[in-house]
Amino acid sequence: MDVTIKEISPATVNALQALAQKNGKSLEEYARSVLERETQNISENDAEKEQWLKDFNEWMNSLDPNTPNLTDEQISRESIYEEQILRQL
Repeated sequence: MDVTIKEISPATVNALQALAQKNGKSLEEYARSVLERETQNISENDAEKEQWLKDFNEWMNSLDPNTPNLTDEQISRESIYEEQILRQL
């Protein structure tokens, strides 16, 4: 498949050519490898996110559904820092 990218600044082209030369590749080979690496990273990140979500859902489903929720008072700032507040008094 042929792809043409238009409107790339001369500075970007020069930087890509320098990187290609540094890596012993033609500009086309280097650009292809960069694009392939970037799209592979996207696919790997999506797979990692899907696995994390699957693991999280499994963990959530393993919890006892009858566990009582904490009240607003139990999670209030005063409740969390109660000892520090008492020490200041």
